[in-house]
Amino acid sequence: MPSGFVQDTNQLQPNFYRVQVDCTDWNSATDNTGGGLSPNSSDSFSTANLPTTVAEGTLRARANMRWRNVVNRLTNVADCQILDLTVAGESNGDDQPDTVTFTVKYERDAGVIAACGATTFTPTTGGAVTIDTVAKAIRYMVAQGVADATTATVRVASALGDGMGSVTVAAPDAIADIYDDVTVSLIDTTTLVNS
Repeated sequence: MPSGFVQDTNQLQPNFYRVQVDCTDWNSATDNTGGGLSPNSSDSFSTANLPTTVAEGTLRARANMRWRNVVNRLTNVADCQILDLTVAGESNGDDQPDTVTFTVKYERDAGVIAACGATTFTPTTGGAVTIDTVAKAIRYMVAQGVADATTATVRVASALGDGMGSVTVAAPDAIADIYDDVTVSLIDTTTLVNS
């Protein structure tokens, strides 16, 4: 390296966080709390694997609405990319996923802690958690996104047909339990040479 080489510290320094959401204990009823979490809408499945009933199609729409809420929470605080997305336990449109795993990439994550909107949260197990790392802020935002109550006009598709309808989504479990179901870890970081 040449003598005197210094990188400008005002440049992008991406950090990567791996997120896993365990959906196995969530409500699977056909009311507003059912449906789990999934980036896959009914469009993600072949005709043979579409939800078998309108009720199952509505659950699929709710799972996809929760995913949208999670993405909105993560992208509203900083520029973010969702990478390496995997869904386990979802082989057809009727399946509620067991886990959703993905990587969150923030180019600049310095403001994420302050922008997440909280300073502590309390999961079911253990005591209050102070939000003092970006990983904890992401955990909080993902759980909040899952729990967000929203209503939207969305496509509900099933093997019986499809149409647009108003769908409401509510928390699939108690918020403290949802916090327990989310794990986040910093998996890679960028260090600048500045001396």
